[in-house]
Amino acid sequence: MMHQEERKPYVVGWEITDQCNLTCPHCYSAAARRPHDEMTTDECKKIIDDMAVIGVSIIGWTGGEPLLRDDLEELIEYARSVGIRANITTNAVLLDLKRATSLLQAGNRAVQISLDGSTPEINRRMRRATEEEFYRIIEAIRICKKLNTRVYLASLVGQENLDDGPEMIKLASRENVNSIRFCGYTPIGRGKRNDIQNRLCFSERLNDLLHFVEAAQANGSIITAFDTGFGPVPPEYSFHKCIAGVETFYLKANGDVYPCTALLHRRFRVGNLRERPLKKIWDSREMYAMSVFPRDEIHGPCAACDNFANCRGACRGAAFAHTGDLRASFPVCLYRVALKANAVR
Repeated sequence: MMHQEERKPYVVGWEITDQCNLTCPHCYSAAARRPHDEMTTDECKKIIDDMAVIGVSIIGWTGGEPLLRDDLEELIEYARSVGIRANITTNAVLLDLKRATSLLQAGNRAVQISLDGSTPEINRRMRRATEEEFYRIIEAIRICKKLNTRVYLASLVGQENLDDGPEMIKLASRENVNSIRFCGYTPIGRGKRNDIQNRLCFSERLNDLLHFVEAAQANGSIITAFDTGFGPVPPEYSFHKCIAGVETFYLKANGDVYPCTALLHRRFRVGNLRERPLKKIWDSREMYAMSVFPRDEIHGPCAACDNFANCRGACRGAAFAHTGDLRASFPVCLYRVALKANAVR
């Protein structure tokens, strides 16, 4: 049983708007062109006050596209006044010099920029962004670097754009960003559609994915990371302790609260901040239930794997997104791919 004093929400992901200027086919929040049921500025400030009470240190402002909120700087500055730092996840199409400067003045010191292709054409296929928008993103990276704002790239990897992964590393190194994080395709939001899964899910290219991850890990030109969508990655094939509802939670634009971004399914909705106070939602067992999920109940290949004690079946949210079963083995396990490859040699 977990004690409440062991839990503190160090970083919170906040979908401050579900509106976006792009309509990426794989969007986990299914963001749209128009906002829906967003919280007001005053509602957001009350939530920020409540976050400070339970010990939130960092808000990761996301969306949708957070730059579409006219009050974003006001909210960042308000959060800073109660001791909460900020960073922003953005597609950067709207991040010109004026906006980057105002965000910096409000207290934002880091941006994570989403870019899913090293060329305008690859990025267009993945994110439906135009060539002009691609070059705006590149310019936004350069603007932020000139302002000494930390820049982190985030790039979704599916089987359709896997071959572009090495070029993304070159682009990140060339633009001198702080790091690049590759995001494993997970069928959440719009990404649940069958046509998107057929395009992006690694049903046939797991060997190629393993080779890319191994090469990227060995590349010394820039810091490279892989998120939970990949499961345990080489060379250690270990997996971090689940922090869902323990060190983090995720807040939707309409006030819905989830334990983390990997659990954005109605089954894991803990409550709504228009209906229940944040402290009560945070203190509920439903918030941290996934972090104490009984891993010995996982069935399939994971149950008999010699690496299970090291990876513990990987992210249960990602496994659920792929299979609909919290007890299912992780379906895109690179450790099993490596074992098969070694057996053939």
